[in-house]
Formats: sequence, structure tokens, C-alpha cells
Amino acid sequence: MSIAAYSLPDLAVVGASDAADETSSTFFASRSRVDSGTLFAAHQHREDQLAWMASGSMELAVQGERWQLRREHLAWIPAGILHEMAFDEPGELISVYADIALRPAGDSWHRPRTLRAEALAGALMLHLADASPTAPRKTQVRQLLADLLADSPAQHDAVALPRDPRARAVASSLLAHPDDQRSLAAWAVSLGVSSKTLARAFVADTGSSFREWRVRARLHAAARMLAGGDEVQHVARAVGYESVSSFIAAFKVRFGTTPARYRYGVTAGD
Repeated sequence: MSIAAYSLPDLAVVGASDAADETSSTFFASRSRVDSGTLFAAHQHREDQLAWMASGSMELAVQGERWQLRREHLAWIPAGILHEMAFDEPGELISVYADIALRPAGDSWHRPRTLRAEALAGALMLHLADASPTAPRKTQVRQLLADLLADSPAQHDAVALPRDPRARAVASSLLAHPDDQRSLAAWAVSLGVSSKTLARAFVADTGSSFREWRVRARLHAAARMLAGGDEVQHVARAVGYESVSSFIAAFKVRFGTTPARYRYGVTAGD
């Protein structure tokens, strides 16, 4: 699917045929294949949305923030929240939509957030999107997914972009050129601002120091290149690592697997 904008099907119509399920008109899953350059323009839903990139990556813009999300993230978007989704590489987006009456308890579910994507949660979302489960099975899956969400820790490494325009300029440049080795002090000089101001902006808006944020940005860029089939040695240099072994170690800490296995797993599944 390669489109400029995206609109959901009428969820009430989709679920109406499943009259035996009390959540039939309020619980629905979809699977969308996206191409590089696909944009789901600013929109909102009547239902809460749980979004997961089974492959590829997504930039989610919501409430003044931009998050880069991959398959280790779940994105929770409450009903009525305006958001935009952009995709710079091919992938698959799995979404589950549910009426707010089915929302987990707690104030934290009233605002957008990112959660750790446990393997079971991803499998359940795929099952809902692909298997057309019966009404009783759908209810069981929904309940198990809700339990997993309630226990899932917040994920704070989605490469959030700073709100401060000067820090955001730095972050955007580094996302485009992850091999840029300039220090925070050098960036500050080029922007005519103090390094302390930039440092505070990164911590306040992303929850990470500049150094931590740059590592995450580099590794996300590396994952994108590996998914495209690039060799590990080339990727290590392209994202700013002089030592391939250091790159492999950092990547394994971040993604739980080596770059070579990640590259094979992604390309083999396409």
C-alpha cells in the first residue's frame, strides 16, 4: 500500500456481522503493508489505537512530539488524539482499535505513550489481524492483551525529538547524518547557544542526555540500513562507529541480537 493519506474502515460496520460478540462493534484489528514514503496524514479515531510495527519503522507525530518506533515498541494512542504516521522504509503496521469502555484502568491511559512490545503481545495482535477468530476467541485474546498492556513497562527509548527548536535542529540533522561526530559544544557554537541550554533541552524533552540520545539514533538508523540489506561493516561506519566490534556490542544491547542476525531475520522474512 503506497498512499498519501489513510482512512479507517467503519469499525461499526466491520464488526456488525459478529453479533455474538459483545465487543464486536468496538474491537477491530488491521494489518497494513506500507512502502517507503507512505504517509497517514493527521487524523484521529473514535476508538483507542494500539499500533505496532511488525517490521520496518514509523515516525509518529502526536501532541507536539515525534517518536521513531520499531518492532520493539507499542504505541498507545487514545481516542480523539490527533496524530500522524510517516514511514521511510517498507514495513507492516498492525493496529488494534477498541472502544474507550475497554480501556485499561489508570490515568496514564488517557495520554499517548510507548510501551515495550513483548513477543506475546505482538503474536496476539497478528492473530487478531490475520486469523479472523471466533467471537469467544476474540474476547479471550482481547482480555489477555489487556492484561499484558497493564503490566507492560513504558518504553522511553523511542528516539523522541526535542521540542526546543535548536535542539530539534540538532536531532533532525543527526537522524539524517548519524555519522556526524560533532560534540554538543560544537553544535552549540554553530547555533549560537550555550551547550548547557542544548543539554537541558535533550534531557527535558527526550528523557536522555545528548550522548545517550545520539547512540539510540545511530542504532535506529543502523537497524533501518540492515533491514535494507546493507552489510554490517558498511552500516557500522555509516552510523559513526570506527570499530565494528563496538557497533556489534552496542547493537546487541539495544536490540537483543547481533546486526548480522537482525539483517538476516528481516530480509529473510520479506
